[in-house]
Amino acid sequence: MKKVSLFVLIGFITLFIAACGNANDDNGAREDEKLEAIEAKLDVPEKGEKGQSVSFSTKVTQGDENVEDAGEVKYEIWKAGHKEESEMIEAKHDKNGVYKGEKTFEEDGMYTVQVHVTARDMHTMPKADIMIGNVEAQEHGEESGDGHHGHHESTVSIHLMKPEMMMMNEEEEINVHVKNKEKALEKAEVRLEIYKEGQEKHEWVDLAEEEAGMYQGSYAFPDKGTYNVHVHVTKGEDIHEHTMQTVEVH
Repeated sequence: MKKVSLFVLIGFITLFIAACGNANDDNGAREDEKLEAIEAKLDVPEKGEKGQSVSFSTKVTQGDENVEDAGEVKYEIWKAGHKEESEMIEAKHDKNGVYKGEKTFEEDGMYTVQVHVTARDMHTMPKADIMIGNVEAQEHGEESGDGHHGHHESTVSIHLMKPEMMMMNEEEEINVHVKNKEKALEKAEVRLEIYKEGQEKHEWVDLAEEEAGMYQGSYAFPDKGTYNVHVHVTKGEDIHEHTMQTVEVH
């Protein structure tokens, strides 16, 4: 009897260890899913006509899943060399993770269309150029006012990770996960620009790369309230991207 009881006990222990292992695997898989960046595929025609409506769309995905619950999708549009006069257009969700917008251009010229997608605590903002009407040969293909050439689409995704509850005067750890063309972006300069709306003084925090594409830093928010956190990512002459989130400090 004692031998049988011992075998039963060993069997239970083995099953318990296996179950724990499976649970850890499941948790690890879920963590990997959380880190999987969203993608936004921007579709903008290369040409359009003045006075006619032009449609553009963006398909948002995370892995193999269509993202149909994006928190915000907006199209920012400006004429070459006039970024400060940009216009924001709200996108509408169509189906299968596709968000659409349209605009009627009143002047000929080269324009940039940049989509700002915020979904699942991540942000990405690819852009593309469109030629409207008759554009002088020297203008078409020249460098536009924001430093991009021709029909350009950003391949950089930025994921800001922060504690759910941010407390005043407590050093809070902030991580930023950056990818370029679906691969971790290494050896980039990643900085946080932190400020309250209307506040003249902006605080800057340099992040250090702890592992490939993962940048880490910390900051103690001096007051309660809503803060803007701009993430700036720069590498060489080709990559200069940024994203912004608001955080509540208690």
